[in-house]
Amino acid sequence: MIAVVLDANVLVSGFPARQGVPAELLDRWLAREYQLIVSEHVLGGAVQAWSKPWFRFRFPRPEVEHALYLLRSRATVVVPAPDVHGVAPDVEDDLVLAAAVAGAADFLVTGDRLFRALGQYEAIAIRSPREFLTILEQELSRP
Repeated sequence: MIAVVLDANVLVSGFPARQGVPAELLDRWLAREYQLIVSEHVLGGAVQAWSKPWFRFRFPRPEVEHALYLLRSRATVVVPAPDVHGVAPDVEDDLVLAAAVAGAADFLVTGDRLFRALGQYEAIAIRSPREFLTILEQELSRP
């Protein structure tokens, strides 16, 4: 099964949405089409974003708590690898990449263009949500 880290920006966009690529990626994870890997750092980034006024209005606290429950109970929670430093555009992105390394992820999916510009780190492909959805659809259509 494909192992994937969804950056906090993808999680934050996907959970309150009912449609769109991030929402579809979450639906496919819930349907067990791939393994989702998260870290407390990624979850903390999502919680911080969901705490902002724009999201609080659209994604009430009970829904945030349900999303966190799903993520903690159905995703694989890892401790980021300690040896990923100075690779990504900023320290926060290094921590996301370190979670991908710790979870032996095949893909890291992010909406951050600068982060995606890395293209790959070790065996981890760094892709946009749309690119990963296309890859996932291709993988699932193979006999």
